[in-house]
Amino acid sequence: MSHTEIKDVMIPGGQTRQFAREFYAPRTRTILAMLLCLLGAARSDAAELKQKTLRAWEAYVQTANLAMEQRAAGRSPFLWVDESPELLQRVRSGELVVSNRDPSDVPSGLIHHWVGAMFLPGITLDEVNAMFNDYDHYPDFYRPRVVKVKVLKQTDDYQNITTLVVQKAFGVTGAVEADNEVHIIRLDARRVYSLSTATRVQEILNYGEADQHLPSENQGPGYVWRTVSINRLEQRDGGVYVEMEMIGLSRGIPIEFRWLIKPLIDHMPRTVMLDTLKDTRNAVRERIERESQDQKVAQSGPRQ
Repeated sequence: MSHTEIKDVMIPGGQTRQFAREFYAPRTRTILAMLLCLLGAARSDAAELKQKTLRAWEAYVQTANLAMEQRAAGRSPFLWVDESPELLQRVRSGELVVSNRDPSDVPSGLIHHWVGAMFLPGITLDEVNAMFNDYDHYPDFYRPRVVKVKVLKQTDDYQNITTLVVQKAFGVTGAVEADNEVHIIRLDARRVYSLSTATRVQEILNYGEADQHLPSENQGPGYVWRTVSINRLEQRDGGVYVEMEMIGLSRGIPIEFRWLIKPLIDHMPRTVMLDTLKDTRNAVRERIERESQDQKVAQSGPRQ
C-alpha cells in the first residue's frame, strides 16, 4: 500500500492557497470548462454502480483493512509517519502532511485513497477521542461540509451514525447522505484506531431545490458510491499523533480526458483532507476550551 507523497501541501502561514493559485492559474479556464462539462453530464446522465465495480472496490478495501491489521499487530509501524524520519520530523514541526495514491482504475469506476497526518502538542488521547465522539457538534466542528449527524447507536467500541455532507465546487453542489458503521479498537492506553464503513451512500439530487430527492441506492451522479475511513491516534512525545485515511469510490472519467482533469481530481480531495485536519485540530482545542470554561462556571457557583 505505497503512497506517493505530496511534499508541498501545507505550509504554515496559509501558503496552500497561494500554491494552488500559482499552479493552476495557467490552465484554469481549459480544465474548468472541461470539468464542468463532465460534471454537467454526470448530473444529467445518471450512473449505476455495477457489480464488477463493487467487487473491485471490496477487494481494494480488504487490502486496506489487512494493511491496518498489520499495523495493529506490530508487523509494520502503527503510524504512517513512522515509516519515514523525514515525515515524522515534518509532522512534529507542525506541518499537516497529506499524501495520495494515484486514482486506481476499476471497471466503470475510480478509487481514491488519501492519507493525512498531524501532531497535536500538549493534548491527550482522551481529549482527541472525546472530540471524535462528540457527534452533536460535528456541524459546528466541520462546517459547512457536515450539515447533519444523527447517532443511531453508540457504545464504547461501536457507533452507527447517519450523516449529511455537502460539498460545493465549480458551481456544482454534491450532497451525500450516508449510514456509517464505526468500529473502535483500543490497542493499549496510548494507541487507538477506528474503521468507518459506509453501509449506505445516496447522493441527493437537486439538493437545496424544491424537487430535491434521493435516487435508488447505487444510482445517481456517481460522485461518491462508497467510502471507508481509518483513523489512527497515538499519544507520545508530549502530544497526540492523528492520522486519517480516506478511501472513496466514484464513477470513472473517460480515459481521453484523464490527463486534463487529473490535476483537479488530485486538488479537490487534497483540499478536503487538509480542511478536515485543520478543522479537527481546531475542534479539539475548542472543545477543551469549552470544557474549561464550563468548569470555571460550575466552580464559581450560582450568582447571588
